Amino acid sequence: MDRQEFETLAIKKGRVEIPQQLYDEVEYFYMAENDYHANHGGVDEGKNDFVNRVFGGKVNTLKSIIIKISSEACKENRWALRGNPSATEARLAEMDWAIKMHYQKLCR
Repeated sequence: MDRQEFETLAIKKGRVEIPQQLYDEVEYFYMAENDYHANHGGVDEGKNDFVNRVFGGKVNTLKSIIIKISSEACKENRWALRGNPSATEARLAEMDWAIKMHYQKLCR
């Protein structure tokens, strides 16, 4: 899925310019071949299915895209660390915060 396809599938109206770095992160999640993706959508997930699963369909703003993709990153991180004794809820909350800050910085 290229950037134009993503913008067409994910943005309701108007022209929201998605920074290239943010699009690269979205593309990473769409193309990922890891355990999380295999169990949440599958590696054969279509473009529309991916946009519906991660973004809940079309969104209005760049902020909505950041919130949804950072949420997906947090879910993937928690999935990867499940069963790890050092992954306490407090530590996972710190990681979630760091992930969210990372995505916000991509758009500045």
